[in-house]
Amino acid sequence: MPKVSLVIPAYNEEKTVGYVIKQAKLVKEISEIIVIDDGSKDKTAKIARELGVEVIHHYKNLGKGEAIKTGISYATGGIILFLDADLRNITAEKIRVLITPILKNKADFVKASFNLERGRVTEFAVKPMMKVLYPETSFKQPISGQFAGKKSFLKKIQIEPRWGIDIAILLDAIKQGQRVVEVNIGELLHKGRTTEEKAEMSKEVMETMLKKAGLLCSKHKLIIFSDKIVFSEGFVQQSKLILENLRKKKIKICLITAKDINLEYKKYFDIIKNMNPLDGSKDILNYARSVARRFSVGLDETVLVTNRVGFELLAKGVCLAFCFDKSPLLLKEKCKIIKSPSEVLIYLE
Repeated sequence: MPKVSLVIPAYNEEKTVGYVIKQAKLVKEISEIIVIDDGSKDKTAKIARELGVEVIHHYKNLGKGEAIKTGISYATGGIILFLDADLRNITAEKIRVLITPILKNKADFVKASFNLERGRVTEFAVKPMMKVLYPETSFKQPISGQFAGKKSFLKKIQIEPRWGIDIAILLDAIKQGQRVVEVNIGELLHKGRTTEEKAEMSKEVMETMLKKAGLLCSKHKLIIFSDKIVFSEGFVQQSKLILENLRKKKIKICLITAKDINLEYKKYFDIIKNMNPLDGSKDILNYARSVARRFSVGLDETVLVTNRVGFELLAKGVCLAFCFDKSPLLLKEKCKIIKSPSEVLIYLE
């Protein structure tokens, strides 16, 4: 029988973590229990150690996504089960139900559904979005911190931060053809959350779903073009298609130019920054910084596409920079050389 590791991400859960561990110890199929103490300031780690389980400590609170990532790396079992540390009425029977389908080779990935009065995020946001983006699926409880999967699958996926993690793992399981089973474990009592926390949770879950559907770039949030790139002779139609594609991905689009832009083309940009033809590298860098601040984006989340002298300093500071083979030599030393602006789409994440 495959070895089962239980990972419990925990942040300041001294009131309940002990109870969750004690119930898990009653499940004979679980051979390893690991608590990921995500920078707790209370007695979470102390309680877990006193109960004889392994505790991995984060030096500060890094978020649930990082805790799960740590748990995957430390778990030695071929099957990894995840449980929240704030469960007040979890039982050994409910825990066993989550791993049984995998142990019996009836599933590759199992997630819990449960009865919960506080389900506004799920009912009014997540489930309607699932019907739009993934109409072939049907889950009573798409987001749940109680799930199990094979380590061979879990160690290969990209882990999303904070509240987006649960839905991200489910969507990856679906995309990768895992046999996904949802099991109902009855009533489940969690720690209550504030309205602000629920709003932030909803936002992060929605962003994650859009990213996984390819409709939202997660790493690259702003792209800056210089003039002579878009709408140049021979590239007008292609430029329109590229910019429309970028807009669908919800990436912000900026043009820094010393030329007047045809009114027809202005609608494709979120912002057009006019520069003086004599502006130097520092001026252009400052233009870019002001645009990034406006959209609450860092230069490390920004992509540059240019072939104009003066953009060398900006090219050095952004996440990705592209230019063309006929661009100035100083620019080519700092940029990835492409043949067409459309090539940029390949590299966006």
